[in-house]
Amino acid sequence: MPVAHINVLQGHSKETLKNVIRDVSDVMIQVLAAPKDRLEVWVTEIDPDLWGIEGQPASEILKTKPRGQVEMPYVEMVLMEGRPVEQHHQILAGVTDVLVKHLGTDRGRIRVHIANCKPDNWSIGGVAAAILRKAEIEARAKASGSNS
Repeated sequence: MPVAHINVLQGHSKETLKNVIRDVSDVMIQVLAAPKDRLEVWVTEIDPDLWGIEGQPASEILKTKPRGQVEMPYVEMVLMEGRPVEQHHQILAGVTDVLVKHLGTDRGRIRVHIANCKPDNWSIGGVAAAILRKAEIEARAKASGSNS
């Protein structure tokens, strides 16, 4: 179920973006103990003419500043609620590390947002995750309650 949608400026090589997908997936697997077959990582490239930075299109700003100081990758992650806050902190740091490594972006420009999803608000094949994965969700909630 874990999903990461990564928005970056157009212009990175396909190999770079493939490495981002691989390494973000690895972070999700390690930190969240998520099975590979349940996670998704998407990269959306935004045309620099259509991304505003400092009140100007990024294409204009990139003429005078290096990409690593201009680009602000934005990652939206959707995770089933009930995970411990420590996992959230680890995934925020891990995804940021991957983007610094592969994109060369200044760490302070990277934004990662976790949207927690209630199991009744996420469907798998039209059936609420709360129904399909009830035992897993209960075990995760119990484990996070014992960590408090």
